[in-house]
Amino acid sequence: MLAIVSITAPIFLLIAIGYVAVRWRMLPHEAIPGLGRFVLYFAMPGLILSTLSSMHIEEIIEPGFILAYGLGTLLMMGLGLLLTLRVLKNEPVLASLKAIGMTMPNTPYFGFPVLLQLAESSASKAFAMALLVEALLIIPLSMTLLQFHASRSTGLPLGRVLLKLPKQVLRNPLVIAIAVGLLISTLDITLPQPVNTTLEMLGRSSATIALFMIGASLVGSPIKGKLVGITPVLVGKLLIHPLLVALLIWLLPPFDPELQLAAILLAAMPMMSIYPIFGSQYGHRNFTASALMLTTVTAFFTISALLLFLR
Repeated sequence: MLAIVSITAPIFLLIAIGYVAVRWRMLPHEAIPGLGRFVLYFAMPGLILSTLSSMHIEEIIEPGFILAYGLGTLLMMGLGLLLTLRVLKNEPVLASLKAIGMTMPNTPYFGFPVLLQLAESSASKAFAMALLVEALLIIPLSMTLLQFHASRSTGLPLGRVLLKLPKQVLRNPLVIAIAVGLLISTLDITLPQPVNTTLEMLGRSSATIALFMIGASLVGSPIKGKLVGITPVLVGKLLIHPLLVALLIWLLPPFDPELQLAAILLAAMPMMSIYPIFGSQYGHRNFTASALMLTTVTAFFTISALLLFLR
């Protein structure tokens, strides 16, 4: 329990600092979009580039982990879309954001520290494979889904939307960073040390600023009125996603038990800290910030319960 507290406490402190900074007017509310653009265009691409470019992909592949984690996440996204579009009748962009919230875990800043506490010998390998699945599959698919529904909401004919979609998705800085990072890794290019250091510094800043921005976004945005909309996202991310991954692990041929534990734990993490930045791009910053805040708070209890059960 103390290990979980030591991981979650800095997250909530950064969120609180962001809230206080805007609440006490040490930082203007108008600065929040600029912080989001910094994370989206510089800090997060730096993290992706520094991580992928240093990988030797052929050395980290465990097919069972990738299949369970990847298919479980795809199933969660499909179920999330079905629920939000067909059952809850949300408008398509918000439905897409909710489905993404159910499927995109905070692997770098929440998942990896938890793994280090519980499966240290397999933590780096599990982290690398999870990031690979997210980089190759989940992030590009999420960007495509959002851009497709955003374009459709403007009234463009389906044919024109489909023609414009690849160009719009490929211009996304996260997708560009994934492509460049994989190219560097595949060609076994060694980046100059100053470039590597710069990318690492940018990457380290992404969690800090994203969490600070969550707190800042909560000023004037009470969670109380959003509980009904947030609850399906919270349940999907913290409960259904890890259950789907666990089900696939049970159905697939067995592999390293520590990696099985890691896959379930990573799926049980709250959504990525840049979730409100996606939301702000499409007019739903307040909802996504509130959803992330509540899901992260609840994750303390659900992850603690999961650890007790798995042990």
